[in-house]
Amino acid sequence: MSPRVRLTVLQMLAPLLAIGFGALVASGIILAIGKNPLDVYGLMLRFSLTRADSVAAIFFKATPLIFAGLAVALSFRANLWNIGVEGQYYVGAFAAAWVGFAIRGLPSGVHLPLAVLAALAGGVTWALLPIALKLRRGAHEVITTIMMNYIASALVLYLLADVFRDPAQAGTPRVRTPEFAPNARVPLLRPALEAVGIGIPEHSALNWFLPLGVVLCLVAAFLLARSRFGLEVRAVAGNPTAAETAAISIGRVQFMMFLASGAVAGLVGLSDVLGFFGYFDIDFPKGLGFLGISVALLARNNPVGILVAALLFAFLDRGAQGVQVFADVPREVITILQAVIILAIVVAYELVTRYVRTQRKREAERVILAPVAAAAGEGGA
Repeated sequence: MSPRVRLTVLQMLAPLLAIGFGALVASGIILAIGKNPLDVYGLMLRFSLTRADSVAAIFFKATPLIFAGLAVALSFRANLWNIGVEGQYYVGAFAAAWVGFAIRGLPSGVHLPLAVLAALAGGVTWALLPIALKLRRGAHEVITTIMMNYIASALVLYLLADVFRDPAQAGTPRVRTPEFAPNARVPLLRPALEAVGIGIPEHSALNWFLPLGVVLCLVAAFLLARSRFGLEVRAVAGNPTAAETAAISIGRVQFMMFLASGAVAGLVGLSDVLGFFGYFDIDFPKGLGFLGISVALLARNNPVGILVAALLFAFLDRGAQGVQVFADVPREVITILQAVIILAIVVAYELVTRYVRTQRKREAERVILAPVAAAAGEGGA
C-alpha cells in the first residue's frame, strides 16, 4: 500500500474509530444505570430514522450546524480561531429580525434577500474588530472573539428588551420583537418535497436554508481546492514563511477568511428566526456557535465533511429525545457521547498527524541517503 493510500485510509478511519470509542464509553454509562446499550442504540436508530417527523427534525437541526461548522472551519483553514461565531450569529440573526419587522410593504423577492444581507452584514461587522486587532496590534483572536460574544449578548438583550420589544407583549413575561412581515419569511421545503413524492409532516419547519447551506459547503470546498485563493489559503496554513517568500500576503488572506467566517456565521440563526419563529425572542437558541466548533473538528475543517458531521450531531440530538422519553435514559448520556467523540477525534487526528510527519521524515532521509549509499557501493566496487 502506497503512503498516500495509507494516509487516506487512516484519515477515513479516524472519525469512525472516534465514534466507536464514544459509543463504547456511553455503553458503559448505560450499563451503569441498568439499561441494555444495544436496546438503547436500537431505539435511537428506530426513533430517529423510521419516523418522518424525526428525519425532518434531524435535517432542520442540522441546518444551523452546517453554517456554524462552515463558519468555524473557514477561520481554522487560515490558522485563526474564530471563537466568536456565537456572538456573530446572534448579531446577524437580530439584524435580520430588525429588517423583518421594521420594514413593511416590500415584495418577498426583495424583503427576504434584504434580511439575509442584513444577517451577513451583522456577522461581518462583529468579526471585523477582532481580525483588525489581530493584524494591527497582534491581539489574539481567541481572547477578542470571546469578549465580543459577551458584548453581543448584552447588546442584543438591550435592543430586544428596551428598544424593539413588541408593544403587544407589554405587561406579559414575553420579551420579543414584533412579528415579521410575511414576505420576510423563508419558504418551507415541504411543498417542493411533496412535488417530488417526499412527504414530511405539516408542522415541520424544514426550509430552504438547508439547500443553501449545502451549496455554500460545496462552493467553499471547490474554491479552497481549485481556486488560486484556495492555494494561497493552503500555503498560509501550511507554511507561512514559504507563503511570504512566494509574495502571498498572509494578512490579506487571514483578513478575507476571517470576514468570510463572520459572514457565514451571520447566517447560522436564520433557519430558526426566519423559518420557524417569525420573531426574535429572548429564548432564541444559543450555543450553536460553540457546537459549530465541534462540527468543524469532527469534519477536520473539510466543508463537505461538515455536512456529514452536522447530520451526525443532529441525529444524536434527536436520538437523545427518543431514549429519554421511551427508554428512560437521561439525554445527558448522549451529551457525554458527543463530548467523547470530539475528544477522541482530536486525539485520533493528532496521532495521524504525527504518523504522517514520521513517514515524511523517513522518506526525506531515504531520498538524502540514497545517493550516499549508491556512491559508497560504487567506491567499494
